Formats: sequence, C-alpha cells, structure tokens
Amino acid sequence: MATEPKRDGGDDNERNDDLASYLYVLGGIPGLIAFFLILFLLTGSCDQMNVMIPA
Repeated sequence: MATEPKRDGGDDNERNDDLASYLYVLGGIPGLIAFFLILFLLTGSCDQMNVMIPA
C-alpha cells in the first residue's frame, strides 16, 4: 500500500520548537509582568497626593 503524503500545513499536534517561541515564553511574558508591575508601582508612588489621578 502507498503511504499517504504529508500535508503541507503540518499536524495540529506538532510541537513548535523554534527559537522565537522559547524567547517569547522565557523573556516576553516575565518582561510584560515586570513592565506592568513597575508601571503601577511608579504610578502609585507618584500619585500619593492625588496629583495625577484625582480621587
């Protein structure tokens, strides 16, 4: 019997082992968390007297 040729699109269950995926997970997600944490900490420390954000 002849084997079925592989599709060009690839399987849905294949792992994506390229460098960009690893850099995104290892650097991008923690970087985004650190960015927002620093952003909100600086906003809170600069706005102790409600200068920027009226309450």
